[in-house]
Amino acid sequence: MNILRPIIYLAFISYFAATFLFTMPDNYVSLQFYHQQQVFQQWLFQRWGFFAPPPNYDERLYYEFRDKLTRQTKTFEVMEPIVTLKQQKAPFNWHEDIVDYLLSGSMTGIGDDLHDMRQDLIYRNKQAGKSATDTSGEHILRETIQHGISFQTLRNYAAIVAQKNRLDTARHEVRLILSHVMLPKFADRFSTKPRREEAYFISDYVTLNR
Repeated sequence: MNILRPIIYLAFISYFAATFLFTMPDNYVSLQFYHQQQVFQQWLFQRWGFFAPPPNYDERLYYEFRDKLTRQTKTFEVMEPIVTLKQQKAPFNWHEDIVDYLLSGSMTGIGDDLHDMRQDLIYRNKQAGKSATDTSGEHILRETIQHGISFQTLRNYAAIVAQKNRLDTARHEVRLILSHVMLPKFADRFSTKPRREEAYFISDYVTLNR
């Protein structure tokens, strides 16, 4: 017991120190530990949504399938139908709830990773004397995201979307488009104007995982 006590104390101290480091606003110190942060979040993921203000947007996830031969495309949005089914099937909506959790969590992960990597890119460009508007590193960000766990989760779901819409997975490739549809202000809640939509990540075309 005397041996376990310091080990337990050390584990708790290390955990809370890592939590403090990785949840503080982006700064020089936290950006130096970006890769360690990804490992920490992968195994000890935390949601701080309870302490955050409510979002001012709805999420949209588009799967754009392209025929390899004809180059014709078909696009399907998946988040809005899932939310609708959750409402219709409540309280027996566990399947839709799990799918929503997996897709939304992966989209949030991609958005967070993009923010962190862009902050790191801005810092590195500043150190190198490059313009703040230099976008030469955007392709590196996209490649990094596409090799991450969150993107692979969304990519795997593409095969399910293709199957539901009777698309041949061997003949098609897919591109993912993640966007935010901005919620209207309270004063404009009855407005019929189309809501503004902003894409924050557009992937390359990739093959479907079958």
